[in-house]
Amino acid sequence: MDTVKPYQFGRIGGALCLDFTNTASWEADRQTAEHLNHFSDLVRWCTEAALVPQDSTAALVQEPEENTADAVAILAKAKDLRATLYRIFIALSRRNYPASGDLQLLNEALAQTPLRLEVRREKDQFLSERKAVETKFAQLLGPVVWSAAEVLTSGQIDQVKCCASETCGWLFLDNTKNHSRRWCDMADCGSHAKAKRYYRKKLSCSL
Repeated sequence: MDTVKPYQFGRIGGALCLDFTNTASWEADRQTAEHLNHFSDLVRWCTEAALVPQDSTAALVQEPEENTADAVAILAKAKDLRATLYRIFIALSRRNYPASGDLQLLNEALAQTPLRLEVRREKDQFLSERKAVETKFAQLLGPVVWSAAEVLTSGQIDQVKCCASETCGWLFLDNTKNHSRRWCDMADCGSHAKAKRYYRKKLSCSL
């Protein structure tokens, strides 16, 4: 019996918060596909994004399964956060200001994921490491919320873009030298657009 391969999450956003918004598929502000269908999907995304250690994954998945309500609540909060972040950054990609209500929701998420620093010695220098408070929501999504705050306050908002494909709403930071990036992935949406242009050109030449 063939096993179904898990969905492969993309890493095209250029910022953790944008990669998180891209865990769903979007088109014209409407969500068209869900890729966080289970709590285990959320944990896997966080593990792949190096937000939680690999050896902690099993414990995070198994423990909430013993308390289904806990897992369901965290996943629902994660999806609500993702929708909030998407509305904020899709507005910025269109050179509009985000709604004040969405900024308030972001601030509420920041209040639930307060940042603390832990200093440790490593050889002849000291390093500080970010730590989330000891709640599962903060452990999993604290870095996502902090990333959103950093993008909004770092002078990068003009670099936030939405894929130019008519059927893709994925977001990314355009870090190209002349800010000319148009596609979430040149090998995906970019190649599809190129193929469409070629087909239309060929069709017009044959008429």
